[in-house]
Amino acid sequence: MIGVGVLTGYTLSNDSATGNVKVTYRELWDISREVLDKIEDAEILESNESKGIIKAKIAEIDLTIKIDSIEKNEQRLRVAARKYFLPKPQYAQKIFFKIIKELE
Repeated sequence: MIGVGVLTGYTLSNDSATGNVKVTYRELWDISREVLDKIEDAEILESNESKGIIKAKIAEIDLTIKIDSIEKNEQRLRVAARKYFLPKPQYAQKIFFKIIKELE
């Protein structure tokens, strides 16, 4: 089972996967960066820790990871993916769950 005890309130929308994650901001930030670093074709275009935004390009897909702090040990993680301006929610979900799996 993925993210038992880590993930709460998961939703999949038009172009993004969003959920609350029970970890510190620093842990989530570091794992999100590590996941992108492991993807062969990933090119990080922007990484702004103070704003909680990582923008990357993976092949033809534009990916945005947004982290918002809810409490000290709970963060909202949003992963959005688009290809040629068209939403790619399944790809966003794939990256989202890669991050959650690394947090286990």
